[in-house]
Amino acid sequence: MPRRLSRPEWERFLKGCHVAVLGTVGSGGEPVLTPIWYLFRDGKILMRTGKDSAKAKNIAKDARATVCVQDERAPYRSVTVYGRATIAPEKAGLGATMARRYLGAIAGAAYMRVAADQIQQGEEVTLIVTPERALTQDFSAETPLVGRIWLIARRLLPPSL
Repeated sequence: MPRRLSRPEWERFLKGCHVAVLGTVGSGGEPVLTPIWYLFRDGKILMRTGKDSAKAKNIAKDARATVCVQDERAPYRSVTVYGRATIAPEKAGLGATMARRYLGAIAGAAYMRVAADQIQQGEEVTLIVTPERALTQDFSAETPLVGRIWLIARRLLPPSL
């Protein structure tokens, strides 16, 4: 059985560099899931998107949102946040901060130079998800010591082993 993370633990986890999956409610009531970069600041999850994107349109109609963030390498941990989302004007510097966080300083700066022409499709907005509850899982304790050592070694070894 996975261990549950305390609120300070899951907030610290969300401050790490992971790709989130944003869940919104589509026009027909269906779940719409989208991988997205995010920042966790002041207890809220911040994301950028186009003003006319499906994400923004869905949130404008139904503010319910779910954000799932996971470790993609064992031992696995995840945080799924359920809450309400709001749409705010683009926060100055948020795009550059996210690009640096996910790509590093040099690639982040290059990304920002080409994003306006090749990626962004008009006005950008900030999606802000305020957590109301969270479901967490931490499988670290279930991974035996020898397994944890092997997982660390695997990260250091060439991929062919």
